[in-house]
Amino acid sequence: MKFLKIVLIALFAVVLFSCNQKPKQVDSQQEAVQENVAYYRHIQFTETSWDLEKGTHALTAKEAKTVNNYKFTYNESKQLVSVEYNRNGVLLGYSSLGAAKITYTYEGDKQLKSFFNDKGEASKNGGASTYEYTLNDAGMRVAMRFVDDKGESIENRNNVYNYVWKKLPDGMIQELRYNLAGEEVVMNPFCPFYELRFSYDEKGYLVRMANYEEDKLYDCTEENCGDIGVSYFLFENSKDGDVKHFSVHNTGGQLSNLYSGWAKRINVIDENGYVLETTQFDQDDEMLGGKRLPVTTSVFDEHGAMVKRISMNKDKNITNNPDSGVAIVEYKYDEEGRRLETVEYDKDGVLVEKKG
Repeated sequence: MKFLKIVLIALFAVVLFSCNQKPKQVDSQQEAVQENVAYYRHIQFTETSWDLEKGTHALTAKEAKTVNNYKFTYNESKQLVSVEYNRNGVLLGYSSLGAAKITYTYEGDKQLKSFFNDKGEASKNGGASTYEYTLNDAGMRVAMRFVDDKGESIENRNNVYNYVWKKLPDGMIQELRYNLAGEEVVMNPFCPFYELRFSYDEKGYLVRMANYEEDKLYDCTEENCGDIGVSYFLFENSKDGDVKHFSVHNTGGQLSNLYSGWAKRINVIDENGYVLETTQFDQDDEMLGGKRLPVTTSVFDEHGAMVKRISMNKDKNITNNPDSGVAIVEYKYDEEGRRLETVEYDKDGVLVEKKG
């Protein structure tokens, strides 16, 4: 109980600190481009490779010396040429980019995306060395293929080699995917969608991802898509682009469980865009039960690095994960922000030995 009180006091203190940080005036993406370099706390949420990386919650260059950030650099034509997850110029290896750094080069109608680790070394993402985008005359992405280090086309883990996108008359972005044999393939075998259509609001934030077949909303009824089918996802965003609500529906609009058992997530977000708490609900709009824990809280330090993640039951009591026995995960860093260690504890603060 003594450990539990310490954990809760620490959680309250750090969350209070995070919530009391004054939010910064967010510059527009266009204003950032004019300066060639811009810094952001977060990457805007996306569900498709069609989206170009965008930042949310802007920082000044001075603030970027002490806060983990995504550094965006643009060329003279205002094209994005790199995004680095760093603090004070030190690359960090735990970003949402799938790499510590990405770069873009441009060759005619091709936009080539490459990946680098926190040592600045070339790395792969999903087995690919390069994502090769094709741009139309307006600069919009219309296709992308995965390329290995020899320049050959390859398939990713879901057997996708090529994406094809089109902007429809209603403004939605249509996405189709193909394997090397030219056959249409699914996005994710756990809940197999073929044709997807994405809708965005006036700020460019994703608000809907829908499963279509022959111009009609379609319910996926495979085993992992729940017992009533899954058709579309809805996203509710804050004015700064933070995802507050994420819900899953069938064609009739009813909440529908995904393969992991949840149908809705609600995030508690502070002024700087950090997700302090996530609560998951099932298709009956009830908190997850059984072996699934519905509430996760996260604690961030003054640099914006996550230092603790805590699992809780519906009564917000710290609870062990039934499968792993882990209730609390702590992350440790060096002075420059590099992650050194991940340590796991049960609800009583007893160290959980890692398997394997």
